[in-house]
Amino acid sequence: MNGWRWLKGYLRAFTRASVTRIAITIYVVVVLLPGCLLFYFYYRQTSGIIEREMGDSMLQTLNQAEYNISNSLDNVASVSDSLLANQDIIDYLSAAGEPAFEQYWHFQALEKLVASAERNRGIHRIRLFVDPKLTYSREGSRFFPLDALDRESSWYRDMTSRNGAIVWRSTYRQYYLGEAGTDVVSAFRMLHDPLHYETVIGVLAVDVKADGIRDILNRVSLSASQEVYVVDGNRLLVSHPDAQRLGKPADLTIGQMELMADSPEGVFRDDQGTSSFLFRRIPDTDWTIVAKLSTSELSGKSVVLTKISAVLLLGIGSVIFIFFLVLAFAAAAESLSKRIRDMIRTLKAEGSAHFDGSLPKPKGDLRQLESAISRMVQAVHDLTAESYLSKLHERDAQLKALQAQIDPHFLYNTLDSMNWMAIRRGAGEISDLIEALSTYFRLSLNKGRDVVTLAEELQLIRSYMHIHNTRDDKGIAVVYDVEEPLLSYRLPKLTLQPIVENAVLHGIQHKRPKSGTIVISARLEGPWLLISVEDDGVGMTRERLDRLLEPRPSGETAESYGLYNVHERLRLFSHDNGAGVTMFSEPGRGTKALLKIKIAAD
Repeated sequence: MNGWRWLKGYLRAFTRASVTRIAITIYVVVVLLPGCLLFYFYYRQTSGIIEREMGDSMLQTLNQAEYNISNSLDNVASVSDSLLANQDIIDYLSAAGEPAFEQYWHFQALEKLVASAERNRGIHRIRLFVDPKLTYSREGSRFFPLDALDRESSWYRDMTSRNGAIVWRSTYRQYYLGEAGTDVVSAFRMLHDPLHYETVIGVLAVDVKADGIRDILNRVSLSASQEVYVVDGNRLLVSHPDAQRLGKPADLTIGQMELMADSPEGVFRDDQGTSSFLFRRIPDTDWTIVAKLSTSELSGKSVVLTKISAVLLLGIGSVIFIFFLVLAFAAAAESLSKRIRDMIRTLKAEGSAHFDGSLPKPKGDLRQLESAISRMVQAVHDLTAESYLSKLHERDAQLKALQAQIDPHFLYNTLDSMNWMAIRRGAGEISDLIEALSTYFRLSLNKGRDVVTLAEELQLIRSYMHIHNTRDDKGIAVVYDVEEPLLSYRLPKLTLQPIVENAVLHGIQHKRPKSGTIVISARLEGPWLLISVEDDGVGMTRERLDRLLEPRPSGETAESYGLYNVHERLRLFSHDNGAGVTMFSEPGRGTKALLKIKIAAD
């Protein structure tokens, strides 16, 4: 009842309102409200469509990048096909039992074939892993023994199960003869003996520089904040603008990886909705191109169109509003004109004396005409996505500080070949020296392990001293005072060698004559393994002794650098700041290094 009364009162007030108020009311009811509703539904429908169109357009850009990468990989596949189809290669690799001079001719022919194939576009290097019995298997540039392959790796197992098909190994650092390390991706294929298919006669590796893939991705232009990379099925980065992240896990969840594995291409957002991901899988590999960008940039075109629509809607509404205002002014002017005409007609007919002001008063207020124009401003909030890069801790560089600067695999294999040649020529002393050096590097390599037993470390010292004493006729004696039970205790690789080298180079060799004795002893003391290395060299001053275990810049001497690194590595290995190296020395009395290691027995 009250509602009905309110409606009747509103209609009565509306009929008595001024023309301006009526025009504004009609404008709001007829134009503004329907326009706002229309704009709302229009925005809801078009924004999704435009985002999909933008995603499809960006996917076309990724498709072009995928096409270029696939072309490069297809070229590698074609080269590997031509090599595997060459019967001469199969025959040469199956000739392990042939005489050495025959194998030499095979080696020259193979080298020409491989060098010719390397001239194809996009190929950096071709390597053949062959039967270790072949004389050129340890050539070290293009030919390597089969046992040099990591048979425990996932890519090797995949290659074994593919029956000769290509298996792509994701980006890794490869060291070539006479070159610095290069980031490459490799196509691996297994070669079988056609007559005995279960026999593997070789493995072909075609290397492609990772820079080539990165150059293709750098040409992709989607947005200012884009991050375009290639990830493999194990979530490891194959290519990335930041070369330091190659081979590291990508910032993708397992759920996102599964989503990409189910479709050749697509678009999805992260859980927060701040970042959008476009992806395109690369055929015949487990690689996927991924483009990460902020969601606001993906929907930027929709936002711009929304602003344009708002301006157009306001313009049309304003035109209609002005039209209604003109009608209102025209109606008001007509009403005033009629009033004046009625007054003039009355004056002419009756005269001014009869004018009593009895003309009907017009309804509404005509004293003032107001025009009002409101402008709508729609605030568009740009959602800024914070892109983060999770930097992973790299392996401790100090544990690798004393590693050789050249590839130990290559050097060991080269020494093995030199030893073989010395034996053939009857050079026994040279063979002994090479064998000692080969043993030294085999123990240094230690199958990639960073921890060795005390027995292995002492064997390394024996090889090192044998090499040194071969060069120096006077010789240096080494006394080992280590009980059998202590030999199984573990310590970081290359712990004693820098200490012994320091005793030789900076202690005994400064004597006249250059001969002396080094005593290496070990004992247990509570939870600690104590190892002593004592020489009878020239000794050193207290000032110099204090500087040995201080951190030194890269330009300082290898003496202080090596001892400081041994000290720090023992602390890291023992997880105890009480571990490390303590030095004792007197000028003219020799030097003693005491190593303190937390016990870690096998």
